[in-house]
Amino acid sequence: MNASASLHAVIAPLEHLFTQCSHSSQQLAQQLTQLLTPLVCAAAPTELAATAFPKTTIEALINRTLSDNCFCSGAGFAYHADAPLNPQAKWSLYWIYKDASHDTALELTPLTQQHLDFRTFEWFLKTKSLKGPYFHGPYVDYICNTSYTMTSAAPIFIHDCFYGVAAVDILVSRIEDEILNVLPLPRPKIVLTNTFGRVIFSTLTGYRVGDILRSEALVVVHQHPHFSLYLPA
Repeated sequence: MNASASLHAVIAPLEHLFTQCSHSSQQLAQQLTQLLTPLVCAAAPTELAATAFPKTTIEALINRTLSDNCFCSGAGFAYHADAPLNPQAKWSLYWIYKDASHDTALELTPLTQQHLDFRTFEWFLKTKSLKGPYFHGPYVDYICNTSYTMTSAAPIFIHDCFYGVAAVDILVSRIEDEILNVLPLPRPKIVLTNTFGRVIFSTLTGYRVGDILRSEALVVVHQHPHFSLYLPA
């Protein structure tokens, strides 16, 4: 298999993975929006008290997202309404982490997790500012698994007011598996990055996960809305 054929073999599963994960976060955001909208007053939007959340239904939607997407390692809902709606700056995180042996459900608040504030995380900030889907990573997820992770997030707006983010996680090791399953031996020399040039995967030495790609020895050969593929120039 030549370099061109190897490249095409990699592109299809990567496009499927990234597209499906982006779709999962957007679909979860839509479902949460439909669920929470009746709890919000259209004339005068106010803070949604955590006690008002239908937790069982939220967890069911998250679990359905995980079961429908074999690539996801976790999914959840990060609630934080815009400041005028939420003067106490309250936040809540409903998250289910898919383990090899069992699933772990987390419900975090400032009272239960004083050192975690997802409002400072890029996947939350960017999604809120863009008012649309955002793919973040790779980064080390110190909350769930201490592994290199990518997060696909989508915002939740109700009556034009921001109420939080729906997100799904994909382990970088899962992306690696998809690539290695289709690459022939010996491995062709390729580098995969996110759209900002941060390395996700490489068969070339000297390119580590998380590094920013700075090399004139590589040329981009495929550009996707969520990733870029490089070959030696």
